[in-house]
Formats: sequence, structure tokens, C-alpha cells
Amino acid sequence: MGSLDSWSVEFEKIGWFIPPYVSMSQMDKILSKNVKNQSYITQAELEIILADLYSPLNMANLYVEKYSKTPFIKDYIEVLGDGLEAHFLGLHYAAVATLIPVVEGISRRLAKKRNVEHRYIKQTIKNLCESCKTEVNSRKLGAYEEVESMIDSFKEFSTKKLYIDSSQYPHSDYTNRNGITHAAYDDSDYGTPINFYKTVAAINSLCFLSEIDSSLSWFPPKESESGSKMSLFFSKCQEQSNIRERSF
Repeated sequence: MGSLDSWSVEFEKIGWFIPPYVSMSQMDKILSKNVKNQSYITQAELEIILADLYSPLNMANLYVEKYSKTPFIKDYIEVLGDGLEAHFLGLHYAAVATLIPVVEGISRRLAKKRNVEHRYIKQTIKNLCESCKTEVNSRKLGAYEEVESMIDSFKEFSTKKLYIDSSQYPHSDYTNRNGITHAAYDDSDYGTPINFYKTVAAINSLCFLSEIDSSLSWFPPKESESGSKMSLFFSKCQEQSNIRERSF
């Protein structure tokens, strides 16, 4: 298919980026909805679409087949498990607060392995992405032009959204590391599922980058018995979340 830079530009406008482990048809659905409305879709509309991409089954398969096996990601497997469980229990503040530090931890470990770590996390992520992109291009790995666009898209999201100064975050969902971890944002600013979707998508991108070095598959995770069992657990968590919401 070649470069996906045009997709990256359109996703950036709505506070999103090109995620790994998501099919072209699923991404095209988001873009088509954006064009159909003749205006940028809202964060609430984007949240509804992303709920299908990060469903109990998909997240369970990612956890079992990707997170638990991929270098540097698996170092945080217990933390990731808690973050996923919190999300499906409807504990949205807890979910994003649990997972955001993992983005930085994985980024720094990957960058250190590639000898491109920097004192500041934004520059660390920039260096990491450039290093990975150079390798993908030089070795012509997979559909390398598409992969380069994905890496650039993740870099732009991380440095211009996730890690930007909290006062400059441009979207209504406020998925921003500084605003959340430094409590610059209060209850009314964030605490919805889209915060989880964007954060876990960033973790998935780092998982994808780690697979470059480890020679693991870039394809979406396959279903497994363990994944199905975890999916059932996450679905039960959602049921508890519904009970909790009706109780207060």
C-alpha cells in the first residue's frame, strides 16, 4: 500500500494515531466517519469506535499473546493486568493512572537498549522512533513504508499530545501524562474510557517497536484458550461495572 502519511495527518486532527494490531478496514472506518460528518468527529464519538478495537477479547489476546511474551513489555505484566482489570471494572481514573507510567518505563528501556536514551522522555521517544524507523528502512522490514508512517504517527502523538504541557493539550479528553500525574486535571477533566484506549494504544506501539529487535510477529494476536478465559473474566468485570454504576 505504501506510505500512510496521509492517514497519520487525518488521525492527528482528531487526537489519534495509526495504531498497531488494527486492520486497515478498521482504521478506514474511523477516517470514513470523519469525512462523512464533514467535520472532525468528537472525542466521545471516537471513544465509541475505539471500544470495539479494545474490547475484552482483543485486550485479553493482546495480554496473553503479546504483552506476556514481548521483551520490556513483559517486565510490566502485573501492572498491565491491573490496568486492564481496572478499565473493565469501570475504574477509569485508576486504569489510566496505572498505565501511563508504563509508557515511560518501556520507552526508556527500549531506548537504553538502542543507546538512544535521553534525560527527557519526549526526546527519548523521538530518538527511539527515529532509531527504529532507520532500521526498518535500512533492512526493508515488512511493508516498511507503512511501518515508517506508523512509527512517525506514534511519535507525533506521544510528543505533541501525551507528553505536551498539560495547558496546551488540544482535545476534550485530556489524555495527557503531565496533567494526570501532576494532578493539574481534576475529576471533570478526564476519567473516561478514551483515556484508557489512547494510553493502551501507546503501549501497543511500544510493543510493536520491541518486536523489531526480538523478531516476533507484527501481526495481531491470535485467539487462544488462555485469551478466551481472560476475555470472560474481563466481561464479568464489565458486568460488575454496570452494577456499580447503578448503585451510586
